[in-house]
Amino acid sequence: MSRKRILVVDDEKNMQAVLKLLLDGEGYDTTCVADGAAALELLQSAHGGFGAVISDFKMNRMDGMGLLKAMRAAEIRVPFVLITAYGTIEMAVEAMKLGAVDVVTKPFAKEALLRVVSRACTLAPGDEIWRKDPVGTAAEAEGLVYRSPAMAEIGRLLERVGPAAAPVLLTGESGTGKEVLARAIHRSYSGGKFESKPFVSVNCPAVPESLLESELFGYRKGAFTGADQDFKGKVELADGGSLFFDEIGDLPASIQPKLLRLLENRTFEPLGSGRTHGIDIRIICATNRNLRQLVGEGRFREDLFYRINTFTIEMPPLRERHEDIRPLAQFFLRRFAFEARKGVVAFSPKAEAYLAAYAWPGNVRELKNVIERAVILCAGSEVLPEDLPRELRQSPPQAEADALSPGPSLGARARQEPHANHIESAERALIVQALDRASGNVSAAARLLGITRNTLRYRLRKYGLESDQVDGGSAPA
Repeated sequence: MSRKRILVVDDEKNMQAVLKLLLDGEGYDTTCVADGAAALELLQSAHGGFGAVISDFKMNRMDGMGLLKAMRAAEIRVPFVLITAYGTIEMAVEAMKLGAVDVVTKPFAKEALLRVVSRACTLAPGDEIWRKDPVGTAAEAEGLVYRSPAMAEIGRLLERVGPAAAPVLLTGESGTGKEVLARAIHRSYSGGKFESKPFVSVNCPAVPESLLESELFGYRKGAFTGADQDFKGKVELADGGSLFFDEIGDLPASIQPKLLRLLENRTFEPLGSGRTHGIDIRIICATNRNLRQLVGEGRFREDLFYRINTFTIEMPPLRERHEDIRPLAQFFLRRFAFEARKGVVAFSPKAEAYLAAYAWPGNVRELKNVIERAVILCAGSEVLPEDLPRELRQSPPQAEADALSPGPSLGARARQEPHANHIESAERALIVQALDRASGNVSAAARLLGITRNTLRYRLRKYGLESDQVDGGSAPA
């Protein structure tokens, strides 16, 4: 496989020309085709000959998602980047589950796209992104994204423990992703039918002790004053699926023997029922506390501890799995950008360096919140240092910044290399050509270029092409 050979799939000739000029200018050898079917034929005849595929999403003859699925089915393991102006978070998750390296939204910045392509071309067929195991892809869909050896070991353990019905205890600091792991276990246990099998969560410290029993086990009409109808508790709602006890160490002593009975006999009794009900359920528990210490203090039943402790998985803090910061940050960036319908596609090299250098005392939860905030504040297509909280903006080691950055930015290269100016000239020429073909209608020209009308207006101002003779038109872009 030649890392420098790129296959561009787009049915717009102008977009093909722009991408080819941009990529060839970076030293890539770019081949362009007009649809997914032609791309698949070329990939099959030149299997392993390309370092990456960059495909538009919406095309007349086999769209980008169809091409990705066909490549997956044919075991063509070439890193895949999807470009779309029609994205949703569901579509992005599906693309990532199928093995896409990234989903880039239009309009995109050249620097951001080049970084995505550079990263794609460093992947090899054996990299984790190509795992076919449904647990791995389901886990990534939930946000269990990792590259570190510690989390890879948890992934391997998940493959063995997930399909079993035995209880699982998840331990680790607050915010490390224990509920995310619990949901991944549920997906595995549900045998790929997790959409139809319930995952019910119980936040033990959040429910008052006086209400917890009825919340868990439900009640029958007339069980107490005000019980004017039957009420299904969380245990019954989880029948056939998984029941997750978050912060099990805070479970009141009065409820612990009832949970033990549920685990031992798979039965429960709603309040006011007087009859025992059988249940098919998988119990998953999580805690950030030392349960052995609580047992020694008499605050947690020893027999219940050993029953929920059949399998224990400890989630390491984020500061101990430094390799996971970047893929997690990119995962959250894609997620929140799609939810906010914003064209934020990358982190600037300096912003990435700040993220990598921070200690993350709040673990993955803190990282998630920081990225959500950054997407909201971001005014362009890249998250910049000023979009990050002040506590992160401390000078990272220069070696860290150098390691995270794939090289000088496009803007820096433009000052060093005359070729960058040719890219701008070519883009300007394409815009002029599109406006001529569209008789000056901005909306029609934007459609020809495969960009939004607002993006085209920005380019018109940038290149000094705006005039009273350019008609904005009324057609939607």
